[in-house]
Amino acid sequence: MSQAKRPRRPSGHPAAIAARRERKGARHEAGPDLTALARRIARMAADFTGPLEAELWASDFAGTFWLERVMLGIGDAHADSVARAMGVPLVTALTRVGGAGACIALWAIGAVDEGDVGMRALRAAQSLAGDCGPLPTWLSEVGAAKIVGAAIMRDEVFDDVRSVLLEARHSGEESHCVGVQIDNNLGGLATDLFLVDSIAAAAQALPPDAPVTLEPVAPGLAAAHIHRALALTDMTWDPPVSEDYHELRALALLAADSTPDLVELADDPDISDDERSRLRDAFLQSPEGRGFAPDGEEAYAVSLAIDFCADYCDGRPLRWSPVVVELFMSWWVPRKVLAGDELLEAMPRALDAWIRYAGRSRGIPEPAIQTTREAIGEWHEEMVTSARDPDLGGPAKQFLLAAKGAGVDLHDPAALDEFMAAWNAQQRLA
Repeated sequence: MSQAKRPRRPSGHPAAIAARRERKGARHEAGPDLTALARRIARMAADFTGPLEAELWASDFAGTFWLERVMLGIGDAHADSVARAMGVPLVTALTRVGGAGACIALWAIGAVDEGDVGMRALRAAQSLAGDCGPLPTWLSEVGAAKIVGAAIMRDEVFDDVRSVLLEARHSGEESHCVGVQIDNNLGGLATDLFLVDSIAAAAQALPPDAPVTLEPVAPGLAAAHIHRALALTDMTWDPPVSEDYHELRALALLAADSTPDLVELADDPDISDDERSRLRDAFLQSPEGRGFAPDGEEAYAVSLAIDFCADYCDGRPLRWSPVVVELFMSWWVPRKVLAGDELLEAMPRALDAWIRYAGRSRGIPEPAIQTTREAIGEWHEEMVTSARDPDLGGPAKQFLLAAKGAGVDLHDPAALDEFMAAWNAQQRLA
């Protein structure tokens, strides 16, 4: 929710700016001189004015490892290896430099980073403590903020995204609130992170006429949603996150980890084939779907719409919005469905009827239903063009297209098995 973001300088928090400059500078040094880099970081850390500033810097520091892993296409299973390769040499250099600034930086890394680099930094800070000279009184508050509130912000009508907020406060400091934006259309991935002064400030920033609610929830429930969303993003190949997502990722994890009474979320229920069939049949018996034959292209198109929401969004087949229409028509159908001209021609009228039925079933305001219906016309041409592109589909669709082109009966298992054997042999020779 962009309305809830705290106004920032164009390039972000001052500590984050400094950290980025240090990293960019290191890339241009020949072989880079980690000792010189460590000295610059130590000087910067010595100027920190409070625990939140130190945590923001350390979160950006830890986020660099996450971003590097994503950019290199390295799986989440090897995240610790990437972090160690990048972070341990710098922790070692900071330890050699010593002094109050290095101790502050190491303590901040140890308090915020949850991995091996954080543990090494914490041990190094403890070993230096006696030789660092006077340290700021607030240093013990780094990583020790208390959770004082939680809320979930959502659009009551479309519910494409929701933002989970955890408000925390360091002793003697003003509160701060980290927000995690969760995209329901992408299966619950965290796609953006933001920082506001408080939950109350987020509420005040909402337009008075916006159909958005901000509901207080138990902190343990909010933390559980944050853990799940961040974990899903971590497991996703090239996740569609905001440009500065990595800077606040560790801070969001720190807030969630600091929350008492963590709730264990139940797994999202799977929608069985029988439930999907019953939902389609209920539509076909409704005023919106009564004119469609059960074995017609329109009924099949509605079955596809149900499958898409059940398997690729958030498991709510009746929740449709302009964004869901876009994803379904411009991305999923062309890549996942072997769609002939008859199905492509039937899709707009079937989807229009299904959206009217789904909106009525959920009690969605008529203007919102109309807005969603209008999106069908916006994406129809792109859907048809993309669906006819033989190079756009995934491996399964490529195989089925090749089989269909070879005249194979797609409903004959034996014929498909025979064609698959030849197909696999051809792929090995290619």
